[in-house]
Amino acid sequence: MNNDEPQPENNKPKYKGKYRIDSTRLPAWSYASNAGYFVTICTGGKKCFFGEVVQGEMQRSPIGEIAQKLWYEIPNHFSNCQIDSFCVMPNHVHGILVINQIREDAIQTIQTQEDAMNQTQEEDAMNRVSTRGDGGRGGVTGLFNPMLSKNSLSKIVRWYKGRCTFEINQIYEGFEWQGRFHDNIIRNEFALDKIRQYIINNPINWERDAYGGA
Repeated sequence: MNNDEPQPENNKPKYKGKYRIDSTRLPAWSYASNAGYFVTICTGGKKCFFGEVVQGEMQRSPIGEIAQKLWYEIPNHFSNCQIDSFCVMPNHVHGILVINQIREDAIQTIQTQEDAMNQTQEEDAMNRVSTRGDGGRGGVTGLFNPMLSKNSLSKIVRWYKGRCTFEINQIYEGFEWQGRFHDNIIRNEFALDKIRQYIINNPINWERDAYGGA
């Protein structure tokens, strides 16, 4: 290219003197909605922290093992989220997260009922042994917190990235993720099957992968 030729003007808005990357989020969509989401999270600078692909198979490093373990733990921390196919690649993680708020509501209802029963039993026991004028309640203001949060995709990914960063930095200082993550809303079973196959074949196609070698 002739460097003397005029270059196309970049009309994107700037933030702190740098060009901003357009948001990949769908503006009219609630990312706490029940749906499947295909998520890709890349390491900072796309450095291969997580291991290497050898003859089409992913060989995870100790850091990669942490990333794998914590992905499995997502449903333990977010009752509205289930994991589907996923893979940890040398410099990124591909995975399908399925948000189901109905499942969370059912679990929350059971938990609330259990909390209420436990609270009643505790108060009965306190009333039997207490001589205080307040019946031994000690200022109890309610049975449970009514402010029930609906965990969005961003909150789930933020927890995963943060937990990985914390645990990985216990054994390797300097690990970081890219600031953003990529996602696609999975619209139907055909798309779901296609994405599952893409994830499964990702190590085999590493050299051609957009986040990989070539």
